[in-house]
Amino acid sequence: MKAIVISVGDELLTGRTLNTNLKTIAEFLGRYGIEILRDCTVRDNQEEIVKSIKEALKDADVVIVTGGLGITVDDVTREAVAKGAGVKLIFDEKLYKEIEKKMIERGVNITEIHKNYGLVPKGFELIKNDFGLAPGYWGNLNGKILFVLPGPPHELRNVLENAAEKFSNLSPVNILVKTVKTFGLKESDIVEILKDDIKFLTPIGFYPIVPGMVDLKLTLKGEDTEKLQEEMKKKIDILKERLGDAIYGYDGDTLQSVIGKMLREKGLTIATSESCTGGLVANLITDVPGSSDYFKGGVVSYWNEVKHNVLGVSEVILRHFGAVSEPVAIMMAEGVRNLLNTDVGLSTTGIAGPTGGTPEKPVGLVYMGVSIRGNTTVIERIFKGDRLMVKKQAALTVLNLVRLKLEEI
Repeated sequence: MKAIVISVGDELLTGRTLNTNLKTIAEFLGRYGIEILRDCTVRDNQEEIVKSIKEALKDADVVIVTGGLGITVDDVTREAVAKGAGVKLIFDEKLYKEIEKKMIERGVNITEIHKNYGLVPKGFELIKNDFGLAPGYWGNLNGKILFVLPGPPHELRNVLENAAEKFSNLSPVNILVKTVKTFGLKESDIVEILKDDIKFLTPIGFYPIVPGMVDLKLTLKGEDTEKLQEEMKKKIDILKERLGDAIYGYDGDTLQSVIGKMLREKGLTIATSESCTGGLVANLITDVPGSSDYFKGGVVSYWNEVKHNVLGVSEVILRHFGAVSEPVAIMMAEGVRNLLNTDVGLSTTGIAGPTGGTPEKPVGLVYMGVSIRGNTTVIERIFKGDRLMVKKQAALTVLNLVRLKLEEI
């Protein structure tokens, strides 16, 4: 089956808002073997949206429209969908009462304009939105399926998941998708390692996330679910054999969720000491629900004064080697582990750029340390990219180092 995605919003075309919804939708549709034929972004203009919907319904089996379901004057998607589908907008009293209850709970000052939330294209079925006010809805138009989703990313993800059963019913065959997540190898490295197995692994997709972090996506289609699972297991076994500990997880795993699980299973706690990453490592760790079970806290020691007074980094070491050095990374990791009385301490210290580099210590140079029960390891890397990319690569690399060291325990 083929799909077309229509994203609505002036803010998407002016660059004020990054359209992350397309990635979410593409990954979701991939579960069911539905391929995106094309996507388009249109202004908050009713005529343009109607035209896009009519054209999409001619070319695709599934059309997904996102955004413009609010109640301001530029939210015209409801009207456009009704016109594009050739139906009227009707007021759903039951729906509006449910939304009204939500608004009261949220302290919204309800006015007449809020009744627009109760308008639904005739014949369309509602899809629950647990996080927002505007629901999603879908309609079957002579065999063509039109889905309408809210624009805020967290709401869109929720509505898509609530519509999962409807999408599964659209697929004529069984689809089995597995994502294998790797860290520490470039895409070209993986391609070279797998060159003798690529025929058996095909179809396989390579998706670089940041340099050194690559997702591998395996997709199988067929009528016999048991045979698909057996074939997938064989493919996964080959990847495990070839890529080894470069594989850190599968599907929805992240580095932070994987090390969180390892820390919890081993009954260990962790703390962070960060300089160049500015708290990004701690932020990633605490993105995981329940991370308070193992994460005690962190120190952002940007100034040398903080490195010395809080973490106990020697002033002599700081003067002699400089803040961006292996000895300082060691003392930061050990210092925060002792300060917060944890089993694991980690550290980052480097030059994120774009200024501050020297011939001896260029922009992108980062030292990352992990101290576990008295054993400390430091690695040195020179990352490429802008300031944010350097910080992100450093944060992910030190988390991966934690993972590898925890596997040794």
